[in-house]
Amino acid sequence: MINFLSNRMTTNLFERAWSVVFCICLEAVCHCSTICDAEEPQPAVLFQDVTNASQLSFQHHSPLTVKRHLHLMMGSGIGWLDYDHDGFPDLYCAQGEEWRSSKKKRNDASNVATSNRLFQNRGESPFRDVTTLSGLIDFGYSMGLAVGDYNHDGFEDLYVSQFGRNLLYCNNGDGTFSDVSPSAHVDDPGYGASCTWADLNGDGLLDLYVVNYLEIDRENYPICSRKVDGTRVFFICHPRYVRGEYDVVYRNLGNGNFLNVSKKAGLHSEPARQGLGVFAADYDHDGDIDLYIANDSVANQLWVNDGQGVFTDQALIAGVAFNRTGDREAGMGLTGADYNGDGRLDLFVTNYFGETNTLYRNEGALFFLDVTDETGLATASRVRLGFGASFLDADNDGWEDLFVTNGHVHDRLSQLGKNEPYEQEPQFFLNRKGRRFEIISPQAGSFFQQKHVGRGSAVADFNRDGKADLAVSHLNEKLVLLENRSQTQNQSLSLELIGTTSNRSAIGASAEITSGSRKLMRYRKGSSSYLSADEGRLLIGLGENADPVTVKVIWQGGKSEIWTGLQPGGHYTLIEGTSDSRKLSHSQR
Repeated sequence: MINFLSNRMTTNLFERAWSVVFCICLEAVCHCSTICDAEEPQPAVLFQDVTNASQLSFQHHSPLTVKRHLHLMMGSGIGWLDYDHDGFPDLYCAQGEEWRSSKKKRNDASNVATSNRLFQNRGESPFRDVTTLSGLIDFGYSMGLAVGDYNHDGFEDLYVSQFGRNLLYCNNGDGTFSDVSPSAHVDDPGYGASCTWADLNGDGLLDLYVVNYLEIDRENYPICSRKVDGTRVFFICHPRYVRGEYDVVYRNLGNGNFLNVSKKAGLHSEPARQGLGVFAADYDHDGDIDLYIANDSVANQLWVNDGQGVFTDQALIAGVAFNRTGDREAGMGLTGADYNGDGRLDLFVTNYFGETNTLYRNEGALFFLDVTDETGLATASRVRLGFGASFLDADNDGWEDLFVTNGHVHDRLSQLGKNEPYEQEPQFFLNRKGRRFEIISPQAGSFFQQKHVGRGSAVADFNRDGKADLAVSHLNEKLVLLENRSQTQNQSLSLELIGTTSNRSAIGASAEITSGSRKLMRYRKGSSSYLSADEGRLLIGLGENADPVTVKVIWQGGKSEIWTGLQPGGHYTLIEGTSDSRKLSHSQR
């Protein structure tokens, strides 16, 4: 064995030589920072906090109690939807509430600041609060949200999960929404977390999957405490020791009503788990939609669809139930993308302080490999507690980068002898050509030097400049809107997919973009991150390519269509069944 401490010069030469060999021979898992990085361009990613300038005055409201009731620490999500169909994504912000059991009037507009809020995006003008005008006043503790056109009328509808009865808002198409939760039979009374629209039985209609967290309510609520130096200290209970609650599947009947088919769908085939995140996609490439669930401190689930909307959990054999060492982790947020450009959808899950966030690389044949360490994501996440996570191509180089917002769920750990911060800095990771991620938070903007109690995150090109922007929600703090001001000459392409035979929102479809010598895969997601929803449009970074590109859309069910001659810098609406170029809808940004 070489004694590395005996000769400093020999050590340096050896390490440098090994670094070169490591880069050449093991490029796919390159960790070297000196020689490899010298050959790569320095990051030019920059995000500017434009919350005040945009007049997004949303303050999350979830006052903590002395007894530290658990749900008050979990925060609320955010979501982008073009509710008025003007081409600009609007922002919906879910709100918390204080701990009290008194009933509140849902149509009381006297204190809209403590309601869920909808902000209308008016393009070059600041956002406008249209909560009251749109009929979206609500004062419950809202958690997750899902955006999708469930009734195929061309306007995006909104589902909101709550600590209590969930809400379905039907978009009336005139700037207003109607609460149809009871009549549609989707007002589940449990402790809802993330939720997503997806066509689960292949009939072309969007069904609804709701992740439930814990089996608790106001009358049956666990309280945890410990005596420290003669003083009783309350803290939130560990979810592993609170009974989980079964998730719910609602089948869309096509007449405005839904049917709870959770048992028939197989969700009760194993004990209920403490779920928080959900990501719907066709993981086994058989044409139907499967569901991956991030569970808190218990094994994650991968519900594989038999094509008829009946599911079996195959997370264990697929390698996504635990991390690479077989440990169960505290799954919070969840997102997916083809991060390494191999044409397969990979998964990223945020976890607890002291654990790593976990990146599962899709190896094909319904098998995933935990590559968190190899890709440089392990060390940076061990000293954070991750919630929201978003893939986005910030510099439009064709490689999807990664944003993570962080914040603890315990604010009294110092009293219990633990040194774990409550407020934490968010993180931004630059994707180095699918080999690894480089943390560039210090250079990405002043927001990344500030500590927050982060929760949800959602991506949209809100100002239509061809660059992906971010909205970030916080617990008991203001929402932040980050405008992407990265300096890059790279081009991008914007696509809106509209299903006809498949669901109109095209959730579950994918797009293969041929740009020069590269092939890029992008996915029309339902909900992702933590309790949140990205904009429905696909924004694809094309790098320096300025030549026309070809797009192949694979609709749910496996049918594909090809469009050619799409110009970088443009926005295109691709409608299922109209791949004739004469029917192509195109606009230049």
